[in-house]
Amino acid sequence: MTRHELKHLLFGLMAVLVLCTEAFHDCIQASRAHRERRKQKRQHNFLGDCAGGVCMGVANGPHQGGNASYPVAWNGTLGTRVEAYMTVPALPTSIDDSITYYIWTDVFFGDEGRGIMNQLVPQLILGDALDGSSGPPNYEPKWGFHDSWAFASHYYFELQTNKDQGDDESHAAYGEFFPAHQGEVIRTTFELSSEGQPSSSSPKWTLTMEIVGDDSRVSVLVVNEPYMGMDASNTKSWLEGNYTNMCINSCWELYGAVDAAHLPSSGATYMVNIEQPVEVVHFPFSEAWVRDEGDGYCPRVAIHEEHNELKQSVWMEIRVDEEEAIMTQDLLLSKV
Repeated sequence: MTRHELKHLLFGLMAVLVLCTEAFHDCIQASRAHRERRKQKRQHNFLGDCAGGVCMGVANGPHQGGNASYPVAWNGTLGTRVEAYMTVPALPTSIDDSITYYIWTDVFFGDEGRGIMNQLVPQLILGDALDGSSGPPNYEPKWGFHDSWAFASHYYFELQTNKDQGDDESHAAYGEFFPAHQGEVIRTTFELSSEGQPSSSSPKWTLTMEIVGDDSRVSVLVVNEPYMGMDASNTKSWLEGNYTNMCINSCWELYGAVDAAHLPSSGATYMVNIEQPVEVVHFPFSEAWVRDEGDGYCPRVAIHEEHNELKQSVWMEIRVDEEEAIMTQDLLLSKV
């Protein structure tokens, strides 16, 4: 095991203390028994003062051990579209290789075949973080240290190598990386479409992450099939049963943020838009979006949603300092 592999194994163990809940990404297809075990496993008391990360998701979703999700709602041309905006926070006052930051909105699915993790997750990173891939055919993950913000489109997945022994291996696919700076607005989109595909029965997910107002910083990743085709004997199309529902979260996934000095020095504003495709049976939007990871009083989180028949917008405001002024909803809308 390499130094980076050992370090990131330790980060996984640290999540109990830092994020207060473990980052499980399995959508509604998990069995009820599995969900209940996960729920029990994820309930921990917050041990810090002003530390750790936060997540927002639909109430009773996978982070809480439940099965709440949205249909992908494929109409033969398009599926449910997710678009997210987030502001880049100020850097922490202390940046060293003890921290790993992943800040994101993601879409993730239940798993098919040998898969145990299936996460479309364009992300903003800092510290000692997963930041690259060997590319095809093995998509081996790579890590590096970053003392300033960087972002890229990203697909992270895990495959079992020995189901009986519980062995698994991590894989990553990445788009191009770009720098980001405090106060900038990042736009992320998740689009399922058949454009350029052999047929409408094999659509692709296109992930785009970009700085609003700067066409020179756009990171794109196309995911033609689950697990980048590495489990093709078991799963080949995003229209298969385990990918008919999607789970959506927005998170500050912060490892090593054990005190205020290792937290971002400012908060952030998120807006997540979920759009249903036309010509399908419409599904109801959940009005109950909650903070589903991180249960300390710092960072603080405020969440609200609004929707019509075809589109829902969910807002999350994160404050590290209770009195700090962050980008308002109106100002964010004016930028996008």
